[in-house]
Amino acid sequence: MLDRYRRVLAAPHVLALVVSSVLARTPIGMISLALVLYVQRLTGSFASAGAVTAAFAIAAGLASPLQGRLIDRLGQTRVLVPFVLVHVVAVVVVVALGESGASPAVLAAVSGVAGAGTPPVGAALRPLWPQLLDDETLLPPAYALDSILIEAVFSLGPLLTAALVALFSPIAALLAGAAIVLVGTVWFSALPPSREWRGEPSTAGWAGPLRAPGMRTLLLAGVGAGACFGVFEVVLPAFGKDHGSASVGGPLITAWALGSMAGGIAYGVLAERLGALARAFLRLAALLPVVSALTLAATSVASMLLLIPVAGVVIAPLQATQNQLVGLVAPAGTITEAYTWVLMGLVVGVAGGNALAGALVEASGWRAAVVAGCALAALGAAVGWARRGTLRPAAAVPA
Repeated sequence: MLDRYRRVLAAPHVLALVVSSVLARTPIGMISLALVLYVQRLTGSFASAGAVTAAFAIAAGLASPLQGRLIDRLGQTRVLVPFVLVHVVAVVVVVALGESGASPAVLAAVSGVAGAGTPPVGAALRPLWPQLLDDETLLPPAYALDSILIEAVFSLGPLLTAALVALFSPIAALLAGAAIVLVGTVWFSALPPSREWRGEPSTAGWAGPLRAPGMRTLLLAGVGAGACFGVFEVVLPAFGKDHGSASVGGPLITAWALGSMAGGIAYGVLAERLGALARAFLRLAALLPVVSALTLAATSVASMLLLIPVAGVVIAPLQATQNQLVGLVAPAGTITEAYTWVLMGLVVGVAGGNALAGALVEASGWRAAVVAGCALAALGAAVGWARRGTLRPAAAVPA
């Protein structure tokens, strides 16, 4: 049943690209949680922790389209390496300022620099799949694998963060995350497929991939889904604190990601049975708030450990179908930037969810935050359904 995944991983350079990209994407699953725990420990406030983490995520989202356009024009290595150096230095400065008593506003500003430097390795990997694989039937499991890799980061990152916080401190988790990102990004960009990749000439103009209506639909739908994800990044540590320790959030986020990985594996095997790509994406978007709302029934850590994987089961399939649609709707010569715009929508949604959840947890408790996250996910799905006619191949864009 998993033969397709085996064939994908057996292609030249794929295994090295996969491993290095997992390392390079640790900010997704490690640094955000470490920032929440670090700032909450410094200030005693989940609202401040949510705001600082939101600054990191917003800056990452806003910077990513610029990074993508630079990669399309200059190649991957010349962009990824300088940005990861900025990211690592800024994370170290966040720690230094936090230990010297800087205000949450200052920490948020420097956290924003760290976010802006986050290397877009995921967006760099996705355009490589067509040249790495000589069989088009392997593309769905390849994109599913990419989504599963993100969930692997969500699984490994929070576990590593929780372990480092328990054994040492949130500072150790932040610094370890920065070091791993540096190693993974430099390794990824040194591999031949990344080093040699060049984008096609673009005639899309200053708007780039956003000239395509389908790209705007994916961007808007991604904001709603991202808001739901961002809410849970803060809700799960807050739930853990209500039941003994905020660091319980690490294992809970891991369980959430494991549910997503299971869904992603199933999607890669069964993709052809799910019907048209756009309809599969929209159905998954509509299902996200439904399964996420199941967590409202949790009354203990044990019950949340049972419910949160179910809440995660649609995440990887949703991201895989979205990434396949980007390749369909984006104008020629804008593919990396197109992926970063979709990432921006997701990350801005995550940031908004972080900030909203922090405020709602302080004011009304974690259940109020979950309700808000589900409502935002439902709104994103509704936008996607209303604009479903735009999810078709991009027309040729005149110069």
